[in-house]
Amino acid sequence: LVDEIQFIFIDNNCSVFCAAYFSLQVIYARRKYSVSPPSTAGPPEFERIFRAQANCSEYFPIFITMLWTAGLFLSPGESTPAVASSLWLRSTSALRFSGFSSASRLSEFSSRSAEFT
Repeated sequence: LVDEIQFIFIDNNCSVFCAAYFSLQVIYARRKYSVSPPSTAGPPEFERIFRAQANCSEYFPIFITMLWTAGLFLSPGESTPAVASSLWLRSTSALRFSGFSSASRLSEFSSRSAEFT
């Protein structure tokens, strides 16, 4: 069993480190733009980074559950499909984080979220 799940375990840890990296980016942005916790409002640059991290971490528990489920039950003995899809999802998440945190679409996002409140 250990041989079957070693790649899933490694991928799980890489995913956790990726989520920790996103959280660290928010901490660095808080220091850079002088936004003290628990406040989430600040300069647009900070709000972009904060929102990007929130977007990436909203579905993280579901992602980890699906990774282990797919790796253990859907492809027993062969964890390659689960790990490959996890790598693809994590790379798109990292690209989305870097794009959203540096994009100038915050005003568009803010105006849309104001419509729902």
